[in-house]
Amino acid sequence: MLASLAACGGGGGVTASPQTSAASATPNPNVTFTPLPSPQGAALDLSAFTLSGGEQDIIPPGMPGLQYTPDEHMTFLRQPGGTFRLWVSGGGTYGTYLFTTADFVALGAPTMVFGPSGSGTTAFDADYAGAGSVFPASDGTALLMIYHAENHLFNGVVSPGTPFYAGIGLARSTDNGTTWQREGQIIAGHDPQLQTQTSGGAGALTPSAIEVGGFIYVVYREIDPQSAMNGYAIARAPIASDAVPGSWEKYDQGSFSTPGLGGAFTPLNIVLDPTVPGDQRQPDISFNTALNTFLMTTVGNGGIYALTSPDLITWSASTLVFPAPVPDSTAGITGGVHNWYPTLISPSEPADQLTASTGYLYYAKFPGGDTSDHAMYRQAFAITTSPAAASAKRKR
Repeated sequence: MLASLAACGGGGGVTASPQTSAASATPNPNVTFTPLPSPQGAALDLSAFTLSGGEQDIIPPGMPGLQYTPDEHMTFLRQPGGTFRLWVSGGGTYGTYLFTTADFVALGAPTMVFGPSGSGTTAFDADYAGAGSVFPASDGTALLMIYHAENHLFNGVVSPGTPFYAGIGLARSTDNGTTWQREGQIIAGHDPQLQTQTSGGAGALTPSAIEVGGFIYVVYREIDPQSAMNGYAIARAPIASDAVPGSWEKYDQGSFSTPGLGGAFTPLNIVLDPTVPGDQRQPDISFNTALNTFLMTTVGNGGIYALTSPDLITWSASTLVFPAPVPDSTAGITGGVHNWYPTLISPSEPADQLTASTGYLYYAKFPGGDTSDHAMYRQAFAITTSPAAASAKRKR
């Protein structure tokens, strides 16, 4: 169990229950990743996060059919033969694409495997359905996808890009992620969608999931304009529930206690650039085996940051690892080059939920100017650790 989660709960609904699964299920031979054990032993501090080797272009800008790729952080599972299945959001359809790759460089031709439910309707995923995280279901056979969804219908008119109202959905696959069946919306913002919304996004968006200690945790951004709430939120559901709608609870006022669909939330105390504290977007969560703790990469005003946590709730000070070409808070206004949607990938690990001391930082580079098209780049990363300091962040 996550003892630190139980300790900081301050009320009911926090103590983790043992992981359960269907004992009679036949394991899927293509699924080689199992839920993380609870962290054991001392965590180390992140003393340095370095990038090297320069930028490597993985998907060239303007590649036919793959504009706007990636458009969320990416997710993968290693296959028994040593290849990887990689699910990526984007493309002209604003859906989810599947790549099979041996090295995360030669991606091959993609297959579109999941898309929006149909523009012009009130469905939460009418206009966008992009994979955030893919992982095995509790039976060891099926796969679950937690995805970013959008609805663009306001006053009977479908907006081409913004404004949008976002939600977080669940899909299930019984053929190793080649086709997916919708399971419904699992997390929604506290404030409902309005008929009129100013430009930009609102709702619950950009989810990153991790399975640990008997629960599926999702860190995401929530924007509630009517309540004037904006920040990173966390919700969880028991692994045994397979994340179905109604099984989720948001973290609010010290415990997991409000409904995933429309409940209130307490923003995580994360500060990237204190001069523009509201510029926080696109969290990517993993458990880092070198640090023995949780690791987040995320975008803020200064660029791409890294920060660590023993429990997914209490986060360290941030480290700027990839400076922004121009301040992120102005990039959308000035049309400047910017780098979004970070994903850490360690090819030595079986899934994106795990990272090691080395690997690659993948991201989407926006070229600037009048286009919102972007393309996939990467740089090699290396993490240097040091013994943990006796700091307040580790006291409970």
